[in-house]
Amino acid sequence: MKQKRNINFGLFILGVLCVIGACFLKDDYYANMLRSVGIAWIVSGGIQLKQYHYYSKPEHQAEYEEKQAQQRINLKDERKVMLRQMAAHKSYQIMFFALLAVALLFALLRVEWWLTAIVFLLWVAQYVMGIVLFRYYEKRL
Repeated sequence: MKQKRNINFGLFILGVLCVIGACFLKDDYYANMLRSVGIAWIVSGGIQLKQYHYYSKPEHQAEYEEKQAQQRINLKDERKVMLRQMAAHKSYQIMFFALLAVALLFALLRVEWWLTAIVFLLWVAQYVMGIVLFRYYEKRL
């Protein structure tokens, strides 16, 4: 579990460095891109660090062990593996067409500073769609 904390802390620090580095860039376009990536890493690393500190407390050790046992079972369960594969496949198909439409939109609008925000939102949408589709197939099959 210590290895996991080090990775999460590194991700958090890397995000802070990206945000600080964006302050020194003269080009607003690249500064916005670097700042957006940095903020995403700060949020991701912060959430994971919060979970690490929650589960590292002695009163939550039993809950953590139970969660780990359930996760080991789910990784080997053939039905769950098939559901993950179906969800990933559908998510990929949907995002393929969404990215194609955005590429066309960018070509028509001559891309401005909000490019970073849209690409980030597409990444979030892809992640959320994978979760939603997994839950949908889990109930359906």
